[in-house]
Amino acid sequence: MSTENPAVEHAARQAAVAEHRRDIDRIDRTIVALLGERIRLGRTLGDIKRELELPARSDAREAEVLERVRQAAAGPLSPRSAERIFVTIIAETVAAQGDGHE
Repeated sequence: MSTENPAVEHAARQAAVAEHRRDIDRIDRTIVALLGERIRLGRTLGDIKRELELPARSDAREAEVLERVRQAAAGPLSPRSAERIFVTIIAETVAAQGDGHE
């Protein structure tokens, strides 16, 4: 049991919440920047695929990516959660390849 004043303890916990939220916001900005980079690369790859008359999607490549992501998942991020996230990322990348580069 703590000997501190409950109001002080409450204020400290509130400060901890604010600090964690700032950290999450920073991580979110980094994730969004990396996703933007992935989309840009995907669009360039889509242009090259069109020039070579290759399909936009490759089941084999997507399976490789998902396997690598499952293997890389660690800590509280389960392999299944990582896979679900990347299924969406792959779908958005493929969609961006054909969206006219808006």
